[in-house]
Amino acid sequence: MDERNDPDSYQDSGGALQDGLNPASDDDSYAVIDDALAALAARRHSNLGDDIETIGLLASLIDQAERFLPELVTNSRENGASWRRIAQTLGTSPDEARLRFAPDSPIADTRWPYNF
Repeated sequence: MDERNDPDSYQDSGGALQDGLNPASDDDSYAVIDDALAALAARRHSNLGDDIETIGLLASLIDQAERFLPELVTNSRENGASWRRIAQTLGTSPDEARLRFAPDSPIADTRWPYNF
């Protein structure tokens, strides 16, 4: 199908990515992560001046954030989102998104949200 006529296309008529449909590192995401690191360090009585402790805190935030993705992808699929649209939002290919999140995938991420 011609991408210009595809309702799952993430490009506008000029070919640019639409805001909010692709992952982006920017001032907003930096500020949120910085605030989250400070809050988690305070809760765990960790020292953000210690690079190893900060790496551990950041890894905890990344792991927790990734735990939300399987349910959100499942909900999106149940609400009619295509693998293509989900993949574009995640910044990956439809095959990779399906492999990571499809319930019948042998490597599907099933950690949502707290099962350890």
